[in-house]
Amino acid sequence: MKLYSIGKRFLGALLLASVVVSGCDRPAEDNTPKLQKITIAQFGHVFLYLPLYVAKNKGFFKEQGIDVTLVSTGGDEKTFAAVSSGSAQFGVADPVFTAIARERGQGGKVVASVVNGVAFWGITFRDDISPIQGPEGFAKLRVAAYTAPSTNYTVMKKVLQNSSGTPVDATIVEGAFGSLVAMLKADQADVAMELEPVASIAVASGAKVVYSLAESFGDFAFTGLTVTDQYLQSKPETVQAAVTALAKAADYIYADFEGAFDVAVHEFPDIDKSILRNALRRLIDDHVIPRSVVLSEESWNKAVDLRKEVGDIKSGGAYAENVDMTFARKAELK
Repeated sequence: MKLYSIGKRFLGALLLASVVVSGCDRPAEDNTPKLQKITIAQFGHVFLYLPLYVAKNKGFFKEQGIDVTLVSTGGDEKTFAAVSSGSAQFGVADPVFTAIARERGQGGKVVASVVNGVAFWGITFRDDISPIQGPEGFAKLRVAAYTAPSTNYTVMKKVLQNSSGTPVDATIVEGAFGSLVAMLKADQADVAMELEPVASIAVASGAKVVYSLAESFGDFAFTGLTVTDQYLQSKPETVQAAVTALAKAADYIYADFEGAFDVAVHEFPDIDKSILRNALRRLIDDHVIPRSVVLSEESWNKAVDLRKEVGDIKSGGAYAENVDMTFARKAELK
């Protein structure tokens, strides 16, 4: 009986130990909240969209509970088409396309500002051209811009019309994207209106910046985060998450230049670091990257009026109908 009792106790202990050991072999339960996967369609992998890349690289999207995949569409209209079709939940492109789409029966809203300035700078290789302070400074010059009706061409045409005085006697020379610097070198133009980092690449090879459309126009709705009306209504918490992440990215860029520069180097490794540094500094100094993701009515109206001039928008484009800054204002408070 005693041996039996000892054996019984030993067997019980052995069974208990096996239960404990098998329990230890089980993987611990993962209580980490699952991230919601979303897709953001963008015009392309563009240096100007740095707030988007900072939000992704620095983990601001994930902090807000979303896992973001970026896809490039190759066009502003294609970007909003991707959002309208549901293949992407958000779009990053010319925000005025929400108003253009609305006129065609597709609803959409701009929920955050991503680029809030006319991001073109006048560059030249000519030593005799001084910094241009106003429209009159372009007199007798050939100015290279992307082909009409691009924003580049339309804005430059507006500058030369000189609303405060006599139209300027200057010629706009149209060229394809990527060809303007070559036009300068071939003496087909005197000044070219270029984006960053192309402007800084040209400066590194001997050009100089003589004009800033960003300074001339001030706040201007150049690029925004857009969603459909339906998605806005059905997924407000996801919209808030995306907008808050972008607001944090904008704050980060102004608070930590070196950190933002590291993201630029990561995203554009084929461009010389000194060029990227100069390009980023220009975006910040000219406030092309917004300090606030809240898009003002003034910025919006400037962009819409420009589109109306070229006939892209007929009569619509009201701020209240196409822009919803509820989420951006809430993000500013966080």
